[in-house]
Amino acid sequence: MKSTIRSKLFLLTYGIILSFIVVLIVLNNTFLRGYYINNRQNALVDAFEEVADLNLEHPDLPVTILQIESEYNLGVQILKQDKPLPEDIPSDDFAPDIDIFTRTYGNEFTIPKEVLTKIIIDYNLGVISDEELNYGSKIRISSEYDAYFMDMNSQMDNNQRYYQMLGLVVADDIGNGEYVFYVLTITFSSITESIRIFNSFTILIGFVFMIVSGAVMYFLSYRFTNPILEINRIADEISKLDFSRKVEVTTDDELGDLGYSINRMSLQLEESIKELQLSNDKLKDEILYKNKLENMRKEFIANASHELKTPLSLIMGYSEALKLTDIDENAKREYIDIILDESEKMNKLVKELLKLSQLESGKKEIKFSEFSIKQLVLDTVKLFDLKLKEKNINVELDLEEEIVITDLEEIQSVLTNFISNAINHVDDNRVIKISIKTVSEKQIKVAVMNSGNHIPRNDIENIWESFYKVDKARNRDYGGQGLGLAICKTILELLGYDYGVKNVDHGVEFYFVIHEGETEI
Repeated sequence: MKSTIRSKLFLLTYGIILSFIVVLIVLNNTFLRGYYINNRQNALVDAFEEVADLNLEHPDLPVTILQIESEYNLGVQILKQDKPLPEDIPSDDFAPDIDIFTRTYGNEFTIPKEVLTKIIIDYNLGVISDEELNYGSKIRISSEYDAYFMDMNSQMDNNQRYYQMLGLVVADDIGNGEYVFYVLTITFSSITESIRIFNSFTILIGFVFMIVSGAVMYFLSYRFTNPILEINRIADEISKLDFSRKVEVTTDDELGDLGYSINRMSLQLEESIKELQLSNDKLKDEILYKNKLENMRKEFIANASHELKTPLSLIMGYSEALKLTDIDENAKREYIDIILDESEKMNKLVKELLKLSQLESGKKEIKFSEFSIKQLVLDTVKLFDLKLKEKNINVELDLEEEIVITDLEEIQSVLTNFISNAINHVDDNRVIKISIKTVSEKQIKVAVMNSGNHIPRNDIENIWESFYKVDKARNRDYGGQGLGLAICKTILELLGYDYGVKNVDHGVEFYFVIHEGETEI
């Protein structure tokens, strides 16, 4: 499972808190006892220095010492050894019946008399033998005093486990074998028990703090990580080329700078990709157009060569035949007529090729003029009177009177090709219908329909292409090269008109529509 920044932040926080608690407990168990005792020892020394400055004969001595006891939370005993130590005094055991000191100040119930007597005796014996007390730790306060720290519990032998009495014993030599002993004691509960209680309290406080810090860290981590997660999501979308979303920059810090940089990168990357796509599309279109032109060129050359091949072959063949000496005049005239006919077909083909080339290259200038489309249809039909009578074709006209603004010459060229195509493909019913209809506001449909066979569905889409012939054998009979409809297509597209062909009842209809804005009624 993938870990998140939020979970890492939680774990890091709890790890720090837990580590702090563990370290605190270890430090308590290791150093707290020594630190606490050292602190209390310093308090004993400070209190002694204040007591030592007092006049033991002053009547306010008890009041002053009581204030010191209250300030330092300790007990003070001032003992005066006013006579030398007897020579036969025992040194190993307590001697409760020996009276060797008087109490200048202190509570006689705080420390048993025999304990104090033993300490005084042991000190005197140590002075005599030049030895230190073996159950005290000697410290240096000044050269005037002998001072010892000692555990008073060990001297009282009372097996107390729940409290401890720490004592500072200071001997002041006043001469003639006499001493003043200052015994300052601090009583406190067992430091081990105190540490245990403190550790329990630390764990409790740590647990409460972890709960509180967990809630706080959840809020803070959400505030901190949510912008990062949002930036990550948007960066992932950018990697998938989705530039619709942007980072909301709400802070003026490193995260805000990062969000701003992400937005700027997204915008620049989007623009670069769009430019690259446009360049690629343009290059693709250019390649397709170039390939299309190349294919059209090859196809055009092949078709043109094919269309020119037959008349050239006939012309060459009949020209060779005219060189023969044994042909009569009738045959010569027939051969010459054939040569002229094929030459006319070649001339027509070349003209149509030139016109198609001009239209497709855009070199043909469109000349708009206002005229009656009905009159143009009538004039164009008259051009085919002889052929219509020759083939006994009945032309039915359904013409509305409409005035249009367009290129008269090119529209007549389209009509000529449509009518010529209808004449060439009319069936035995010999009917051609030409109509002009207003199909919508300022849109005029001009249609030429001939009775005859339907155009196969596969051929309808290709019929407007150059040199495309549905019936190749019949095209040769009436001299068609398959360029007429291609010229019509180019003219109508140049003018921006809709056009088409469809199979209707008992025939085929070719049509074009003059659009709004290009007619005037």
